[in-house]
Order: sequence, then structure tokens, then C-alpha cells
Amino acid sequence: MSGLIVVDSLDTYLPAPLRGITEHAVALKDFQLVGDQIKTSKLKIGAPTTRTVNGQLNPRIRIRPGETQLWRLANIGANIFYKVTLPGTKFPIVAQDGYPVNRVYSVDSMVIPAGARYDVLVQGPKAGVSELRTLPYNSGKAGKQFPEATLATVQSEGEPMRPAALPTAFAPVDDLAKEAVAARKTVIFTENKAGTLFYINHKQFDHNRIDFRAKLNTVQEWTIKNDSDEVHSFHIHTNDFQVMSINGEPQVNYGLRDTVDVPPRGNMVVRIRFLDNPGKTVLHCHILNHEDAGMMAVLQIDK
Repeated sequence: MSGLIVVDSLDTYLPAPLRGITEHAVALKDFQLVGDQIKTSKLKIGAPTTRTVNGQLNPRIRIRPGETQLWRLANIGANIFYKVTLPGTKFPIVAQDGYPVNRVYSVDSMVIPAGARYDVLVQGPKAGVSELRTLPYNSGKAGKQFPEATLATVQSEGEPMRPAALPTAFAPVDDLAKEAVAARKTVIFTENKAGTLFYINHKQFDHNRIDFRAKLNTVQEWTIKNDSDEVHSFHIHTNDFQVMSINGEPQVNYGLRDTVDVPPRGNMVVRIRFLDNPGKTVLHCHILNHEDAGMMAVLQIDK
């Protein structure tokens, strides 16, 4: 069971002409079927599946030519990846994982792992019908290949509108690169050869064990190492983080995240500010078959 919750709005940061524009929730979820029933146990990540938007099969999204809308995309499924595109249209990203960006950036497609979210501005294409699609995606030698599929039909119709000027600067910059680092830690993702058991720092999840500690109101730098041949996602509860580098390549800071992919045999450096929520919380791979098979750890945040 999963859904999408919209908390507040982005109107604070949008220019006046774009406040109050039409919004669409685009909740991406898949269902594996056995006959006429949805399978609920022993799910195989690479098995044929039916992809839906807001619980519907290929729904229609309406927009006027040139109109600017705000689409809130979220992968609310358990395991599979989406590589979302609308041919001929770029996605200016205004928020990622529920956190407003400090500078709007545009992409042709977005890889959205389970649990990740993007808020984007979409400007209506010329009159006609196009398809919101997920492109083929390969998660690695030990992972799965996900085929292309149609998600929704976009119907551009009605009186054309003059395309609005899109924002560039957006929310205030929050840059953890300028913060003092109180501690550094390493998080290692591994799995057995059969791909049936998964580990963090070579241990399976135990809710009675504390794996990592942090002090409230400090910043830590974590190196996330993926010592496997498939993509794993890094997700931490209650605390967003800044991606500093991937495989040694410095990353542009557009804003904080809470769910990111770590490439096979690669590494990612992140900085986390432990601002709220003292007590126990967890971090895990957001491919839930991996989490359920051990790839989760306990973090204790002390006052």
C-alpha cells in the first residue's frame, strides 16, 4: 500500500504568473498480475509488470498548447525503476524528493528509483497527442533490464497560450560544503552471489543493533560504496542530504535529496545535517525486495 501526499506548495518560489497554475499528481506504480489478481508475495523485480499512473492504465493528461503546468512525479512502487520522458519536451525541475531546488535545471528524461520524487514544470506541446513514457533502463549485470512502456497519453488541445517565462533562481541555497564536518562514515552495500541476501557493512538488518550514530545539529560526511554489480538506492529517513560527488566527480548542488542511486561498483559521497528527530531511525536501499532481504541499518541520533 502506498500513495502520494502533497505538503504545502511551491508558490512561495514560483514567479507571480506561475502561481496557482494547474497541478497534476503523477503517482507511478506497477502491478504484477496472476490471472485477474494482483500478486502480493514473492515478487520478482524483473518479472513482466503493468505500469499505472494514479492507479490507472494509460490515463489522459490534458494541457493547452503553450500552457505551463506543475507535475508532481513520484515512484510509489516497491522495486522497479522509471526513466520518464515526454518526447520533444524538456522537464524543468523545481523540486527533488520534496525539497525545492536552489536553481531550476532542465532534463530530457529522469531516472526515478522507488521512493524518489520530482516536481517539474511542463509546457504544453503543439496541439495533438503525445505519450508520457518510461524508456528502457538497465540496472546492471546483476540487476534487471526494464523495457520501454507508455505511462499516460498527453492531450494538447484548446486555445494556445503564450509560453510563460520559466524561473532560473528558485529557493535559497543550502550548501553543506561550507559546513564543518563532525564525523565521516562509510556505508557499504553488498549482496550474495544468488542475489537473495543483501547487506550494509556486511551485516543484515537487526532492529536491536545500532549501526551508526550522529549528534543532533551536526553535519557528517558519508561515503556510500556499492560493491555489487547492480544499482542500489540510498535512502535515509527524516534527514535530507547533499550529494557531493559520484565516482569522484563533484556534483552540482541543486538542493537536498533523500533517495539517490549508487552506481554498480561505484561510490557516492554525501553530507547530512542532523537537524531534527533525535532517536532511532533507519537507512536502507529503497528497492524494497533488497531492504526486506537485509539491506537496512539503524541510525541513532543523540541530543
